[in-house]
Amino acid sequence: MRKRALWIAGLLLAAAVVSCGEAAPAEPASTDPASREEQPSETESSSDPESETEAQSEDEDWKSSVVYTVYPEPDIPADLDLSGKTFRMSATGWVERFIVESLNGEIINDTIYNRNLQMEDHFGVKFEVIDTGIDTTGNLNAIVSSGLSEFDMVYACGDSITGDITRGYCLDFCTLPYIDFTDEFWFPDLIEQFSCYGKVFLSPSDLSVAMLGAMVVAFFNKRIVAENDLENPYQMVYDNTWTLDNFLAMVRQISGDLNGDGVMDEHDLYGIGTFDGDIDGTFITLAFGSNMKITAPNEDGSLSFAMDGEMIQSLIDRTAPVLKDGSVAFDLRALEAATGQSSQLFIQGQLLFELRFMRWIQEDLRDMEDDYGILPVPKYDSAQENYHHRACCLGNFFCVPATASDPEKTGAVFSYLSWLSSQTYLPAYYEVTLKQKRTRDEDSAKMLDLIRRTTYYDFGDVWTNVRNYIAMSYEAGSYERVVAANIKKWNKELKKIQDKLRALE
Repeated sequence: MRKRALWIAGLLLAAAVVSCGEAAPAEPASTDPASREEQPSETESSSDPESETEAQSEDEDWKSSVVYTVYPEPDIPADLDLSGKTFRMSATGWVERFIVESLNGEIINDTIYNRNLQMEDHFGVKFEVIDTGIDTTGNLNAIVSSGLSEFDMVYACGDSITGDITRGYCLDFCTLPYIDFTDEFWFPDLIEQFSCYGKVFLSPSDLSVAMLGAMVVAFFNKRIVAENDLENPYQMVYDNTWTLDNFLAMVRQISGDLNGDGVMDEHDLYGIGTFDGDIDGTFITLAFGSNMKITAPNEDGSLSFAMDGEMIQSLIDRTAPVLKDGSVAFDLRALEAATGQSSQLFIQGQLLFELRFMRWIQEDLRDMEDDYGILPVPKYDSAQENYHHRACCLGNFFCVPATASDPEKTGAVFSYLSWLSSQTYLPAYYEVTLKQKRTRDEDSAKMLDLIRRTTYYDFGDVWTNVRNYIAMSYEAGSYERVVAANIKKWNKELKKIQDKLRALE
C-alpha cells in the first residue's frame, strides 16, 4: 500500500530538485534548523502522535525512538510482474552488506533480510549480489568487455571507475524507467551537482549506508563542554549560530598540560584533533561545509569550475592559525604514523572536537567513557542557507553496466529497493548508531537526519583531482599559487571529460 508522506519527530527536510534531463535545478527548500516554524527545539516535538502510529508497524517498535523521514513509494505500476527474473549486482567485498542468509535477531541483519524478502515478494524477482572477484576499480571494464549481461548493477568506488564511464561502459540512470530523482527518498543535490548534460552515471542510494558512514561529521565531548562552561553546540545548531568562526572560537578555549611536564604532546588536552592537508582532512571538510563548490552547473547542462578563490583563501586565513596552533590543535597524522592509532585522544577525553567519518561510532567509540555528541559540519556563516556534508570522492556508488539487458527491471528494482531502504535500513542504521553511544540523546538523532538530508555531491570532486590541490593550498597557505595557477589545464581536462559523456548514447 502506498504511504503518504509523513514527517516524524524531527527536521522538516523537504527538498526540490529537477528531474533527469533538466538543466536548471529548482531551489531546494531550507533544511536549516534555525527555521523555528519548521524545526523543533530540543524539548519540543513537531510530530503528530496519530501520524506516528500510522507510520510504524507493531513489530517495529524500535523505530519510535529514531528520527527518520517517511516517503511515498516510487511511481511503479502495481501490476509490474518480474516473476522468474533475477536482479544481479556485482559488489566485490561488499556482499554481506546487501544479502543475509537468515534472521538472527540483530536489527541490521533482520532489516536487510526482511527488506530483500519484501522486494522479492513485491515483484516476484530474485535478488542476488555476487562477489565477482574483480577489484572495484575494474568492475565495469571487466564486466562489459566480457559481455556479462546478467549483471544489472555494479557497486564500486566512484573516482576509480570514471574512466570506464567515459569509455561507454555505463548506462545513464536517466534513461531507465521508474528512476525519478525528484522522488524525495533520493538526495537533494544529486541532479544539480552530479549530472552532466542531463545525464547521471553514478548514483548513491540508501540501499547502502556506506556513503553515510563515510560522511565526515563533527564529534564533540560533552564533559569538556560542561566543565568549561561552553555553549551547548546543539543549541547553536538550533539557533543558527553553529558557524565556522564560533567553532574555531570554541577550539581556542581548550588547552591543558595534563601531565604538567611543560610539553604539549599526545598526553595533553586540546580543542581539536586534526588531519591537515588530506583530501578528506579537517580543512577540506570545513571548506565543503562552508559551501565550497568545485564545479557548478551551467544553463546548458554542462559544468564549470566554480571555486571561489577569495572565499577559499579566507578559509585558509581563518582556519590555519587555529588548526596549526599546537597548543589547541593536535595533528593526528603524526600519531597515526608513529603508533598506527589516531582515535585514542578523543576516546580518552583529550579532545573537545574531532571531525571524523560517521562510521567511527561503530568502529572505535563503543567503549568511550565520556559521553559525546554528533554535529553537522559548521556553516561558513549564519547567512549560509543550508549545511553541507560532502559525499566523499572515495565512496562507493551504484552504476549500471552497458551490458545490462533489461532496463525496466533495473529501473524498477533499484528504485523500489532504494525507497524501501530509506524506510527500513536507514532507520535501523540510525538505531544501531545511536545505541553504540554511552547514552542516547534525541539531539544526535536529529543531527543524523539533518546530515543525511544535506549530503552534497560535487561532480568535480569525483571526476577530477582538483580537491587534492585545494588541500595542498591549505598547507601552502595560498590558493593563488597552488590552485589558480593550474586552472587553465583543469579547464581543458574538464571539457574533455564532458565532451566524452555528452557523446555517449
